[in-house]
Amino acid sequence: MYSNYTDQELLLLLQKDSVKAFNVIYARYSQPLYLYILSKMDAGDASKDVLQDLFTSLWERRNSLSVHESLKSYLYQSARHKIIDIYRKNSTYRKYLQQLIEHFDVQPGGIAELVDTKARTQDVFETINHFPERMKEIFMLSRVEHQTVEQIALRLGLSQQTVKNQITKALKILRTNHAKTDIVLLLLTTASMYTFFAN
Repeated sequence: MYSNYTDQELLLLLQKDSVKAFNVIYARYSQPLYLYILSKMDAGDASKDVLQDLFTSLWERRNSLSVHESLKSYLYQSARHKIIDIYRKNSTYRKYLQQLIEHFDVQPGGIAELVDTKARTQDVFETINHFPERMKEIFMLSRVEHQTVEQIALRLGLSQQTVKNQITKALKILRTNHAKTDIVLLLLTTASMYTFFAN
């Protein structure tokens, strides 16, 4: 029945917490949106992450949605913003990585030790860069921009528990994959990281 509804009718039902309306919106737009995102990113896994994040955000913000144009236009515009945000974050990530590497360049120690530290540092940041986009965004806000859980939750429209869970998962991944990278994990799990990454 819902499949015959207009976008505007589905949107009104969605704002009233209708899961069925959400499912119809997903079925109607997920495939064309995925192809659109894929055409801009040239990466299947990353495109799927953006699509998932897009519809997750749609559901989480259903009660406060402000759609001034059509639902279709809103979804494509949201996808565009998320793609731009990813490119922006990746650029920021490279800047942070370069700053950290430069920091190690000026520290005393042997060349072999320096090269090894830089390589392990880059490995850690490659892991961060491959986090799911929401997890990476929360983790960078927490560990790089030094924002509190409350600030991040307010900024992203999430519950504080969701933010805590994402940070915990991110740290678990890092500890699992880089258990021997003590100095990097120290930077990532304490406020001292902010000193190295401050603009």
